[in-house]
Parts: sequence; C-alpha cells; structure tokens
Amino acid sequence: MQKNIILLENIRSAYNVWNIIRTADALWRNVWLSGYTPHPIEQPKVKKTSLWAEETTGIERFNNAQDAIRKARELWYMVLAWELEDRAVALDIFSKKLKTDNKNTQNKLIILWNEVDGVLNSTMEVVDDIVYIPMNWVKESMNVGQSAAIFMWELRK
Repeated sequence: MQKNIILLENIRSAYNVWNIIRTADALWRNVWLSGYTPHPIEQPKVKKTSLWAEETTGIERFNNAQDAIRKARELWYMVLAWELEDRAVALDIFSKKLKTDNKNTQNKLIILWNEVDGVLNSTMEVVDDIVYIPMNWVKESMNVGQSAAIFMWELRK
C-alpha cells in the first residue's frame, strides 16, 4: 500500500493544519509537521476542524524539514515541493509524466509551504522536483488546505 506523506513546513494557521489532517485521513493518511507548524495537542480549541482525524492519521513532528527529508530518503521516497518558481512543473503535467515513467507507485513526500514565505530555500535545494498548481485567473496560488487536497488527489496511486 502506498504511504504518501504531506510535510507541512512552518504552517502558521492551525485551522489549515487540521483541514489538511482531515483530508489526509481520507486520501493519504500521513502528515508530517516541521518547524513551528502547530500539532493537534498544542491547539485543542481548533481540534474539531479535523473531526478527530488526527487520531487515525499518521502524524509525526520534526524540528525542521531537513530532518523529515532525511527520513523520507532513507525510506526511498520521492521528495517534491509545491512552489512557484522557474523550474517548477505544472502538477497535471508532472502527474502524467509519473504515470508514463511508471513512477506513480513510488511513495511521495510533498512539502507544502508557509502561507507567507513559501518553502525555505534550504529545503528547495534538496528536493527531487518542484511542482505547482496552474491558476487560470489573477491569483498565483490558493489556500494551503485546498492545495494539499489537490496534490493528494492528483498524486494518489
């Protein structure tokens, strides 16, 4: 069974974190937290947002994204970052390429960004690929919770 992981790097909003945990319970099962991303036990008043999905989702905390990536590499995970930059590939194109290259079954760690600063440069330097969700209108990105749901759905097995 595929065990994809969402890594939340320095996410500020506890509501976004719990939203992602609830989505992971439905689609991926595993959420890793790094930096100052709040953990369910630290924010009990917003725990209801996840509807107790934190009890069925594999949640693990790391001091920083580098430690999480190191563990993912030991487990042979493909490491991806969601970020808007020149070398990023559109998610739909990336997903089709994975299927064509028969790499869609490989476990994936997808790093989602801080709502203001994005993925840290030190993290960006060690990922395998960078992907983004193409936007059709004025905004360049959407809420991290919606982005997480789109990535989990598109990159599922």
